[in-house]
Amino acid sequence: MAIDTIYNRILGYFENEIDAARDQLETGKFKSFKDQVIAGRKISNALELLAPYVRQDKRARQLVRNGEAVIRDLLSVRKVIQKHNDSPQCRQLLLICQVMAKRSYLQ
Repeated sequence: MAIDTIYNRILGYFENEIDAARDQLETGKFKSFKDQVIAGRKISNALELLAPYVRQDKRARQLVRNGEAVIRDLLSVRKVIQKHNDSPQCRQLLLICQVMAKRSYLQ
């Protein structure tokens, strides 16, 4: 009985940590891409520890799937590119390039 309680606490802890990482990612609280990579590596290490229990427990299986999805999102470069293109100067340059590509202003 005590083992089940410890097991449930461990799964609960991992669920909370993965949810916290997802919340930080969605709210943009990571300072840099390096922090996202470090968080992804830590989650990956935790999921490796849970791997032996995936076949037996549905909750562990779901936790691993959620963790893998968070890792994919953490290591996605799309948001990093969007973050760098959010400055007004970058948007203005992109707009000018798009307009100039459509019309032949330089001829």
